[in-house]
Amino acid sequence: MTDYCVGTTYHGFILQQIKQIEEINSTVYLFQHQRLGTRALAIKNDDPNKTFCLAFQTVPEDSTGVAHILEHSVLMGSKKYPVHDVFGEINKGGLMTFLNAMTGSDTTWYPFATRNMTEYFNIMDVYCDVTLNPLLDKSTFEQEGWHYHKESMDAPLQFQGVVFNEMKGAFSDPIRAIFHHVLRGLMPESTYAHESGGDPRQIPNLSYEQFVAFHQKHYHPSNGMLFFYGDADLDRELAMVEDNFLKQFDTPVAQAVISQGRDIKEPVYIEDSYGVQPGTDLSGKTFIAVGSAVGTVLDRKRNAALQIIANILYNSDASPLKQAIIEANLCSDFGGMFLPNSCFKTFMMTYLVGCDPEKRDLFLQVYHEALTTMVQEVLEHDLILSELNKYEFSVREELNKAQRGLDLISKALPAIKHGTDPFDALQIETLFDLIRRQALEEKYFEHLIQEFLLENKATVIVTLQPDPEKISRTLKEEQQRLATYENSLDKQQLQQLVEHTQELTRRQHQPNNAQALALLPSLDRSDLDPTPPLHSSTIVTTTTPSIISNPLDTNGIVYLEVGFDCAELEPALLTRLDLFGTIATEIGTTSRDFVRLAKDINIFTGGFSHSFATHMHIDDKERLQPLLWLQMKSLSSYLNEAVDLLTDVCTHLDLSNRQRIREIVAREYAWAEHHVQSEGYSMAATRVFSHLSRAGMINEHVNGMTSYKALQQLATHYDAMEAEFLEELSQLKAFVFHSNNLKIAITAAEEDIHSFKPMAETIHAALQPDAPQKRPPVTFPQFSRTQAFCTAAEVVFNVQGCDLFSSKNAYNGHFEVLKTWLSRDYLWNTVRQVGGAYGCFVQFNHISGNFGLVSYRDPQIEKTYAAYDAIGETLSTLELPTTVLDQLIVGTYGTHTPHQGPAALGMTARNEYLSGITTDLKQQRIAEILRTGTQDLCSFAPLFNNLRDNSYRTTIGNGEKIRQHVDFFEEIHDL
Repeated sequence: MTDYCVGTTYHGFILQQIKQIEEINSTVYLFQHQRLGTRALAIKNDDPNKTFCLAFQTVPEDSTGVAHILEHSVLMGSKKYPVHDVFGEINKGGLMTFLNAMTGSDTTWYPFATRNMTEYFNIMDVYCDVTLNPLLDKSTFEQEGWHYHKESMDAPLQFQGVVFNEMKGAFSDPIRAIFHHVLRGLMPESTYAHESGGDPRQIPNLSYEQFVAFHQKHYHPSNGMLFFYGDADLDRELAMVEDNFLKQFDTPVAQAVISQGRDIKEPVYIEDSYGVQPGTDLSGKTFIAVGSAVGTVLDRKRNAALQIIANILYNSDASPLKQAIIEANLCSDFGGMFLPNSCFKTFMMTYLVGCDPEKRDLFLQVYHEALTTMVQEVLEHDLILSELNKYEFSVREELNKAQRGLDLISKALPAIKHGTDPFDALQIETLFDLIRRQALEEKYFEHLIQEFLLENKATVIVTLQPDPEKISRTLKEEQQRLATYENSLDKQQLQQLVEHTQELTRRQHQPNNAQALALLPSLDRSDLDPTPPLHSSTIVTTTTPSIISNPLDTNGIVYLEVGFDCAELEPALLTRLDLFGTIATEIGTTSRDFVRLAKDINIFTGGFSHSFATHMHIDDKERLQPLLWLQMKSLSSYLNEAVDLLTDVCTHLDLSNRQRIREIVAREYAWAEHHVQSEGYSMAATRVFSHLSRAGMINEHVNGMTSYKALQQLATHYDAMEAEFLEELSQLKAFVFHSNNLKIAITAAEEDIHSFKPMAETIHAALQPDAPQKRPPVTFPQFSRTQAFCTAAEVVFNVQGCDLFSSKNAYNGHFEVLKTWLSRDYLWNTVRQVGGAYGCFVQFNHISGNFGLVSYRDPQIEKTYAAYDAIGETLSTLELPTTVLDQLIVGTYGTHTPHQGPAALGMTARNEYLSGITTDLKQQRIAEILRTGTQDLCSFAPLFNNLRDNSYRTTIGNGEKIRQHVDFFEEIHDL
């Protein structure tokens, strides 16, 4: 083992600093490459989930999205690995626990994580080669970025490209527009005034030559940073990057320069619009935001304090600012955040959702008056204490994250990028102790509010109004641009464009040859443990009720879940269940109003939330347990107080505060509407699955389009429906909070589980013994087989599903390998690369046999559904080389042996117990996965005739695209 000494050179890297950091249980090393100046940070500990990251400072000079397109494109092949779509091939088959690439406003980073040592160094080699030595073919630029697309002389001319379509989806989100306007307004003429992801209107301005030049300028080791995390040998890591990559670079280059722009001295007002459906009622649809520049990343103490202040201002129901804005009836919801590392400068942002433009000045007045009152009258002690405790809890819980390496790297990267101390960035305890004392004793938070929010003129005010014409106007501008280009071409040039499009499509369909694939390092079946350790819950039967327990190392945190039986709820009440869960965890009790409840939640817990799940049993898919779960997490030292709080909510819920309930309904609808309009794929998927099983129909009523429409009706007609709704809440309180069929699950250390046992009996005893009455069997309405829902998005989401396995015995582990082939090969190639969608994935329930396909940010409708329908025919003639099959098996094995933090591990085990899934069954599935052959995959081909001939479809998204495919749908609805 190497002994490391500061000032010594190791494989070309000079060790500059070494430090043992106890609060992250790691030894941290900071190196700088002697010749090239590349910084490398190593965080070494016994975590087997090794993490590597290579990052480059990528500084955009416009909004063509060149950095984003390049992030996609380097992963499409390199000199050492001339494989079409290296990322896709790696993703097919590996044990990676994380694999991705991300583009930020000034940095592009390439991280991955794996528990397998061989794979760790294999992918490190691949990632270094694709970033430093990419092929960057023009066809890659056209596929991932943009190109003129014309499939025949009679076909319309289109812009196509994966990033182009991805950003069309992203630009449908008004919240994203607010962020961009705030940064652009606070830092005019800066790097951050550009859209690094790419503005769809600007992406077609990027040339292939500019794309290549950007790589040559920015993807050099001198402009990069290296990160190593986990239990791999540091000497080997350094040798790997030096011997295989850095030694090929003779001289350093200058780092890319980030332009900070100019500082603003007075408030700046920005007005813009976002698209909504024609005919939309525009009242209460405006977004208003105030953003302030409050410092730089150098101000560590201030930044930590401002994060806590942001929680006080925006996240707590006890916030005086929040209360003042709600009482002024300005909006449907209010929020904000502190941005500590988006760039060198730091920002505080406050926003209103569901407002009107004429209320802007009143908002600014209320904002300043409320902050002034907070400073002059001093923040309440318990409010400060609650948010300090919540912040401290979040720091403790970070140690439980499955991707802890990625989390630590994300903290250290901005520090290295901006020239601050990365060791400081990895520590908080000493600084937090100082902040706690000064906040409670010296009015520290009040001083910061006064100086950086009240007296700060470096402020941007953004007003974003709804525009029912914007979608059609944007489309018309694009079509005019395409028409101008098409009219500039003669017949021969048009024919050449058609031939070029056809050639690009041909190349996209052409698989990699075996010789090229053999160059990629990979694992095979012999590298896999046929009997991996599998966690399952332990059932404590000495209490009433039994406890689903998961004794795990949780770093002193207790994760507690209480599940209430909802089997007797009729459809109308199911549509209110999710809203009831939200109200129940916020509204307060007979002894604690909602303000006191909010404070106590943050003082004694790390969070109090709800979720819903319909648990289906493997022995009988009609044996359902629909459960509303209340979830609470706390430090073990506060477990008694946390359980008292939870019990109080379940037994003394107070629904008398009609104004607060009205406010929660308005807020929930504002965010639900935002989600449906910009990212509605989950609604489409839930609607499809509602046709396939009773469990799917229950979920549709709780979390699907049916519940959304019910919420929309309630929020837009609240005065008329209030009395009926309050009665529904009272019924839900009576029908849900009872001890019949109560489920309690806990994930914690063994001693904390033991301490909790009598508390579980206390919870059970405090609840009423049963629901008031038994109801007749619940019947549900039926929906049309094919439906479409029109929104303001510029793309669509296409979902198709069927009951694939009529017999549970037809399913086995071989199908899991087929799922991997479908999602990581077939759909990746047909829907993403050829079709231009940002993604496409499989949803499958192995108990019910229900199967679905979901496309994400998709420019196509007909082609996507054609790809879905062709699966059976493609599968019937599928031939896979042994190496490719092994690759799929390794990838499938990885998904069945996931790397999870204790909270997720406990929840997974809870779900498996309730569904009757044993470790023996999981081991059987793994054995079936490992012995899968190609014929096993082909044997499922006839089942996909059902997907083609007897399926259900739902599309949600751009209304123009949907109406161009009216024959595909029995019903089309505007949202």
